[in-house]
Amino acid sequence: MATCKKCGKHIEKNERAVYKRMVNRAAAEEELLCKNCLAEHFGVEVSVIDKKIEHFKSIGCTLFN
Repeated sequence: MATCKKCGKHIEKNERAVYKRMVNRAAAEEELLCKNCLAEHFGVEVSVIDKKIEHFKSIGCTLFN
C-alpha cells in the first residue's frame, strides 16, 4: 500500500495514476504524492487535479484502468 511521501496519506488508485501521468510515469511507490500534495506541488487547487483525472480517464489513458 503506497502512502504520500509528503503527508503520509494512503494513495488511491487514481492518485497514483495522475502522479505518474503528470510527473513521472516510472515513479516508485515511495515517490508518490496524494492529490492534495500534488496540487500544492503544482500551485493549483485540488479541483484542477480532479479535472485532470477525469480528462485522462475520458481519453482512455491506460494508467487509470
